[in-house]
Amino acid sequence: MTKKSSLSTALASAAGKPTPAGTLSAASTPAATAKPASVLVAAHFSPEVRRVLKLIEADSAKNLKQLLGEAINDLADKYGKPRPYAEEG
Repeated sequence: MTKKSSLSTALASAAGKPTPAGTLSAASTPAATAKPASVLVAAHFSPEVRRVLKLIEADSAKNLKQLLGEAINDLADKYGKPRPYAEEG
């Protein structure tokens, strides 16, 4: 029996195709069911936004991740949602 790669198994599973007996689906592996440590959240802004963030970064002694986390928490407060960002360390 030929062993299928986990990528091909995951693609077949995502496409709704049955997984052959003896192969693991991507969803059954511990890595696939574990909560990710972090995710990328990105957007494109004008260079002016970056300039202002760098100025605030210099004045506050906080890094960009801390500043954006603070801003996201403020936005969550505004909309009555739980604060998602907890500063590490």
